[in-house]
Amino acid sequence: MKNLLTLLSVGLLVLATSCSPSSKYKAELSEIDSCMTVLTDIQEMYDGIEFDSLQMMVDHVLANEADIQEYYHPDTVSLEIGTRMNECKGIRKSLKDLEVKRTKYADEIAELTKQFSDLKDDIENGRLAEEKVKEYLATEKDDLNVLNQTVSDFYTLQDRQKLYYYSATPIIDSLIAKLKSEAQPA
Repeated sequence: MKNLLTLLSVGLLVLATSCSPSSKYKAELSEIDSCMTVLTDIQEMYDGIEFDSLQMMVDHVLANEADIQEYYHPDTVSLEIGTRMNECKGIRKSLKDLEVKRTKYADEIAELTKQFSDLKDDIENGRLAEEKVKEYLATEKDDLNVLNQTVSDFYTLQDRQKLYYYSATPIIDSLIAKLKSEAQPA
């Protein structure tokens, strides 16, 4: 009788374990873990964006554009100056609203981290029906893909714009210094 009771207990334990939400949704929970890893990668990419430095670059370009307008009045613009000014204009235009991007990306990363964590907890504790698990997971994965693409694109953009900045602004700064010295009365 004791062996039968032990066997029955073990059988119930195995049955309960095999029917647990963690077992039933093993694949979905694994997907959530993978998504959390992607979020960690996005966070690291975001942390590598120097928003303050980018803003200083934009401010520098704006100041240079104002100085060029004030001091540079030739009939034609040299190819070198025109090219460099276009690069600077691209920096200013493509890196606008930096504080909005900084806040938006940080908020979206935090929100998705919480949503995946909550979804995982809900699944592990059996709070969701199967169709809701699939629906919510699909929605969160779509949101993750959009965020990943957006942050990756911006990371690449700001990296490229830094190269333009470091190649163009020394030339423009030198021209402005020369123009200002020529504008000074002798």
